[in-house]
Amino acid sequence: MKVALALHRLGLMGSLMHSLGIGSILAAISLWGRSAAVSDKHRRARAERLAIFVGLWPPTFFLLGKVLQDMEATPDEQVSQARGAEATKKAKEAVAA
Repeated sequence: MKVALALHRLGLMGSLMHSLGIGSILAAISLWGRSAAVSDKHRRARAERLAIFVGLWPPTFFLLGKVLQDMEATPDEQVSQARGAEATKKAKEAVAA
């Protein structure tokens, strides 16, 4: 939570963190694709490890984005989001019954 508070104080927004998550997915795919073009076995393995490393970033960015998004919401918006989730849950239960 302290990391999210520090990012919030720096003025970073949840949408930026979500964008970084999508960007890191694209970067990992790009790095993985480029590793296939490398002919040297050791350089290819290193490139694939780099792609995997970058591919581990998206969950962090998405989680921080969600936390920042929740921090940006006003108390009224937070209540309406919670009620919306409850209404969705009730609707799913009604359909299942």
